[in-house]
Amino acid sequence: MNKIKLVFFFCVVMLVACTTGSSIDKLSNETVVSVSASVETTAVPSWGDAADDPAIWINSDDPGQSLIYGTDKKAGLLAFDLNGNLVQTILAGRLNNVDLREFRSGAFSAVVAASNRSTDSVSLFLSDSAGRLTWLEASEIAAGLSDPYGLCMFDDGGDLSVFVNDTDGRYQQWLLQLPSEIEMTSIEEASKISVGASLVREWKVADKPEGCAVDDTSKTLFLGVESTGVYSMSAVHTAPVEMATVIAVDGETIVADVEGMDVYRSQEDTFLVISSQGNHSFAIVDLEPPHTYRGSFTIDSAMDATNAVASRIDGAEETDGIALTSVSLSSAFPNGLMVAQDGYNTLPKEKQNFKLLSWSLISERLGLD
Repeated sequence: MNKIKLVFFFCVVMLVACTTGSSIDKLSNETVVSVSASVETTAVPSWGDAADDPAIWINSDDPGQSLIYGTDKKAGLLAFDLNGNLVQTILAGRLNNVDLREFRSGAFSAVVAASNRSTDSVSLFLSDSAGRLTWLEASEIAAGLSDPYGLCMFDDGGDLSVFVNDTDGRYQQWLLQLPSEIEMTSIEEASKISVGASLVREWKVADKPEGCAVDDTSKTLFLGVESTGVYSMSAVHTAPVEMATVIAVDGETIVADVEGMDVYRSQEDTFLVISSQGNHSFAIVDLEPPHTYRGSFTIDSAMDATNAVASRIDGAEETDGIALTSVSLSSAFPNGLMVAQDGYNTLPKEKQNFKLLSWSLISERLGLD
């Protein structure tokens, strides 16, 4: 077992002062463009501030049958198809952030992890070949956090790990011990599968964190601190905790709170997309240093052909979590998909939901091609 490393950052000033690196280079012709969603999901079951974070499950046999997993932080985990229809609900508690990584064994295709504020734990799920989820109730990770909050996963090519944080600034990395082979004969038996977890790294940031994302290819963890910005560090659990600034909260491009983020990686492009909740926008920076700023966009109501009246799909404001993939899923999402939580579901006024956007539209509007 690896020795647990505990690193505390006691900073009186903002976290920027205690990190390495410099802020991003900004383009001189900074613009904010408007895009619209092509699909929205069914509203989550709970009223109020409920929907939070999505993850995208890819059906490798038939990408058009891929699913969106989304949290209802008053109820549990939901699954939606690419038309936005709710296809599964698991009442697992007050789940906040969710992420997944491919794991092929027996009938299963992926491991899904979510921060659970009902049990102060990390909840684990297995996804089968059709994307149907099974909650591994016997494998809750008792993280010892008082308020588990943000979460993301990492595949280093041999092991899977989970990053989870607490609203008090604590961050943890857990290494998962998955059975080498899993055979499922029933849902009841699958729920009893035992997954081990070892705490391999722990540290603290100077203010409240939430969203994070890992680029598996470069083995880089990107983590947000709501009041100060986005930072990067090695995702490898044996590496020292040395954070570099990716982009700082400046009150213009990034306005607190920094919320969800995710990686877009294709053969041609690599970007980090960040939810700037304070101005209801999304910033895009290059994934690699010096993390050049590529522009921002807002998600606004779709308009009809005359551009005169709004359609039934409204925009997205005060977004918490986002998820991205570059995989071609359908003719509607030929270069990938972005999913964004909507803090105000207004057409008509309804419980919160998630918006689905074509990456092709985002790329075209910002001239990323």
